[in-house]
Amino acid sequence: MREDWPRARCHRLWEEQQGLCFYCGIAMAAPLTQRLRHRKRLDAATIEHVVPRAHGGAAEWPNEVAACRACNAAKGDDAPSEHNLRKLGRLKGFEVIG
Repeated sequence: MREDWPRARCHRLWEEQQGLCFYCGIAMAAPLTQRLRHRKRLDAATIEHVVPRAHGGAAEWPNEVAACRACNAAKGDDAPSEHNLRKLGRLKGFEVIG
């Protein structure tokens, strides 16, 4: 399996979070087991950039989490809250300063 394949990347993030959405905490189906038609469901796992790419966030593991499609769409390009930055730091194992 290619490491850069989006579903594989999403699956690794999903595993890191024990299958729970970063924002709302709902259980999401494993990305590698989802059929194409299921990936459009609101509870489908997606790759979310906590600091949006539109705000200079990197499309790399330290800035990526698994989020349900509903939370990802609701957040859009909004800047992250301090709470979510701290939560990201705890999940990824680094300290957020500021």
